[in-house]
Amino acid sequence: MFHNSSSLFYEVEEGRYYDILLLDIEMPDINGIELTNKVKKYLPDAITIFVTSYEQYVYKSFEVQPYRFIPKRNAGNMLPAAVEDALGLALKREGKFYIAENQKMLEKIPLKSITYIWHREKYAYIEKSNREHTKVRKTLRQVYKELPEEDFAWVDRGCIVNLAQILRITGEGIILADGTQLGVGRERIAELKDRLRKYWVSGEGLQ
Repeated sequence: MFHNSSSLFYEVEEGRYYDILLLDIEMPDINGIELTNKVKKYLPDAITIFVTSYEQYVYKSFEVQPYRFIPKRNAGNMLPAAVEDALGLALKREGKFYIAENQKMLEKIPLKSITYIWHREKYAYIEKSNREHTKVRKTLRQVYKELPEEDFAWVDRGCIVNLAQILRITGEGIILADGTQLGVGRERIAELKDRLRKYWVSGEGLQ
């Protein structure tokens, strides 16, 4: 438990990990929406549940993709089920991984840590949320076939993105939870928006 938002953010900056965050929105110093944005740069997979008296912020909160938005007046009824569902989602994400292999290494990469994948020459580069990458001698199409189709999408011919990592789509392209900006092929933008909308309102995103 933290008595102010700055204390929580300090712990996250220092490397503390959290699976689920229960936050109010109207808080001194850093409000809940701003705090979630800042935390996502360090913990892109953290699941946020807003518990607040300020129901007018429900649509504003969509910007940071909360898992649930619970009015405090209904917290007694709604919060236990929300936490149980969030724990189930966290466990489900933990169990998914991609096996990257080349002549010198074998690596098990949790899908939740993959931000995007791109290709150069004979290698696919798997970018991860810790700002490191792993390269495998495969085409992007080969890698895509080995990933769960419901979690990843093409953004152009040379790039695949993890839907869980997309924060927003703008006129310039997409912005990921870690601040990375990627371009989107004009022919793919409508399909990507549709897939992302369905993803956010499914069991993997906003409920």
